[in-house]
Amino acid sequence: MIPFNKPYLTGKEVVYIKQAHKNGQLSGDGPFTQKCHQLIEKYTGCKKALLTHSCTAALEMAAILADIKPGDEIIMPSYTFVSTANAFVLRGGIPVFVDIREDTLNIDAQNKGDCSSTLCWSCM
Repeated sequence: MIPFNKPYLTGKEVVYIKQAHKNGQLSGDGPFTQKCHQLIEKYTGCKKALLTHSCTAALEMAAILADIKPGDEIIMPSYTFVSTANAFVLRGGIPVFVDIREDTLNIDAQNKGDCSSTLCWSCM
């Protein structure tokens, strides 16, 4: 069987998990979350980084922040999770699925698929 998502350990992850468990802070705004915020802010130069508990939550926030309206067409890869489309469909958006590039497994920026309007959003 080919695993879909195999977790890898690269260093001190088990030590940190044990530390978080010992402190009773396994999720939310604990010390490890704050360290991640600081690392991302420093690395990217952004003013404030925000971690979400899932990509689904991040996609739903993106759809809200992009002000997706009923009838807006959103280009997205055909090879994706249902939550990618769902985040926009919940706000009335219409997903336009396009094929992915074999070399990157991402959508081709030049491919608009069957997008019928001149105003299309791009979602990756």
